[in-house]
Amino acid sequence: MELKDEELTRLLKGMEMEEPSMSFTRNVMEQIKLEKQPVALKTRVDNRIIYGIAAIFGAFIAGVFIYAIANSTATYELPKLKIDLTGAVDKTLTPGFLTAFLFIDVVIALIYFDSILRRKKGKSLQ
Repeated sequence: MELKDEELTRLLKGMEMEEPSMSFTRNVMEQIKLEKQPVALKTRVDNRIIYGIAAIFGAFIAGVFIYAIANSTATYELPKLKIDLTGAVDKTLTPGFLTAFLFIDVVIALIYFDSILRRKKGKSLQ
């Protein structure tokens, strides 16, 4: 079997590949150019189908939401917290702290109003 394979390989190597003439290739290419180009198929989906599928999903979500509300109990009670802040407030809100806090707030407000007035002045000059 290997002998036949080697002989066949040797025969094929000795043969030249046949090629069609240049005029044949040119004629074939010209005929291909004359044929219509195939149009890409675009499947068009009707909008009613899309809206129908969206309506089914919307109805399903609404149904689950209504089912969850219908099967829930709506009772709520605020927790009762007992926190004694008198000591912490007295230690934190000292007169010096309140004065410093109000001073910083006034400075920030003045900077903000200054920026507003500068913007208005810049717009009126233009």
